[in-house]
Amino acid sequence: MVTHGGRAQEPKKVEPKKAPKAPAGADVFGPDKVWQFHLSLTAEEYAAMQPAQGGGFGFPPPPKVEKKPGDRETHRSAFNMEFPWAVAAFTADGKTIDKVGLRYKGNSTYLSTNRGLKRSFKIDLDKHSESARFHGLKSLTLNCGVMDTTRGREALAYSIYRAAGVPAPRTAYAELTITVPGKYDKEHVGLYTVVETVDKNFLKLNYKNDAGLLMKPERIRGLDYLGEDWARYKDNYQPKRDATADEQKRMIAFTKLVNQGTDAEFNKEIAGYLDIEAFLKYMAATALVSNLDSFFTLGHNYCLYLHPETKKFHFVPWDVDLSMGNFGIFGTKEQQMDLNLKKPYATNRLADRLMANKEIADKYPAILKEMAAKAFVKDKLMAEVAALEKVVKPLLEKETKAITARKEPTGPQGFGGGMFGQPAPDLRTFVEKRSQSVAAQLEGKSQGFTPQGFGFGQPGGFQRPKPGDVLPPNVQTQLQMTEKQKADLLELQKKVDAELEKILTPEQRSQLKRLRDGGGFGPPPKGP
Repeated sequence: MVTHGGRAQEPKKVEPKKAPKAPAGADVFGPDKVWQFHLSLTAEEYAAMQPAQGGGFGFPPPPKVEKKPGDRETHRSAFNMEFPWAVAAFTADGKTIDKVGLRYKGNSTYLSTNRGLKRSFKIDLDKHSESARFHGLKSLTLNCGVMDTTRGREALAYSIYRAAGVPAPRTAYAELTITVPGKYDKEHVGLYTVVETVDKNFLKLNYKNDAGLLMKPERIRGLDYLGEDWARYKDNYQPKRDATADEQKRMIAFTKLVNQGTDAEFNKEIAGYLDIEAFLKYMAATALVSNLDSFFTLGHNYCLYLHPETKKFHFVPWDVDLSMGNFGIFGTKEQQMDLNLKKPYATNRLADRLMANKEIADKYPAILKEMAAKAFVKDKLMAEVAALEKVVKPLLEKETKAITARKEPTGPQGFGGGMFGQPAPDLRTFVEKRSQSVAAQLEGKSQGFTPQGFGFGQPGGFQRPKPGDVLPPNVQTQLQMTEKQKADLLELQKKVDAELEKILTPEQRSQLKRLRDGGGFGPPPKGP
């Protein structure tokens, strides 16, 4: 009893602190987690979710059909394929959600699997019920892994990103069965990598605030400036919600600065738009895992987040199954395992302009060394590979039996034994060779391999010639030109450039500069 002013007072009760709530999916992901998932849908829904013919690599989209009220919702991929949403029942962990949204996903991955049952899926758990969740998660991404014979690339690459301090999706595995009355009865589809969706849950966990603008850019070569009309940005930058007027202005101003700002303007203003240290970490981790199917090369497979408090942009890696020497269109597997850490791309407007700033460029080597020491330690990675192999091997054997029984192809359909016919290194070989390359580059003994373009496993790749180029770098490589010849060619190029300066108007020279600065893949964007 405590007295105060002659009056007795009871001691105050101290309420025990509540344990912090675990983030959504905390118990879903892990390298040794294997879930049993089941999808069930009617024959009508299964038929309706099959994409229409048209679209695909290098092809135009299918004929556009005017949407009417009540028409089935579809998702358009980067290859212009329309994936209709279907209604299915989802069962896992002893519980069933009667109605979820289900569709296929993927670009080259889908084209490699569209003659079989096993394809990649997107499951929106809350599409028909706002409260539907799986361990707190609103959606699930199931990647079939057809391009990766090891089935460990996504798990290992994302793990390296996270260890490097770069926000990246978590992963687990799942065996999937499917029921379609009259076609399949609890048919064993196979092994999938469950990849955390980059959504509000992800943003809250990694950026402490989920109220910003999240985008998933596609069908552009980089941070293209598309003019002052936001309507032109929506189809390519693909915001996940309607952007506010301020967010629209911010995005347009950012892309304009990157593409059209003078060097003085860029160097003065870029830190106000971009978290530069976070971007350099993202670039370093992307180089370490040799992720060539990324923002730095083809301008896709990433998410872009505009933070609502800092007003700065952040990059999130996505679709990393073609990392670790598995993307032959930018070089042989040996070249990919020796990828240049300081310039892991042919040309990238944002990265090139950042690295042209001495103050920023001087920070990058220290970040590289820190990332390598934290996230690319050979013994640790070999242990991770061994753990993944232990989980994956028996499940792959079970999948192969099921696919063989259905008399379906067991590998990529139309792409050969690896990405575009070039077998990729197994994960142990990649870790061994990449570790040697990283050490040599950090010690200044090697510069590594710098991609020159893309081209189905040919040394140097195929590079779309820049307007005004006499001979692109990859052609120089294939001709095995001597250093003397390259020097003479450089002098010839200077003369050609000088003559072009005389011939073209100032406006044409400006346009030519933009065309020459724009690298990447696919058709050039429409001008502003």
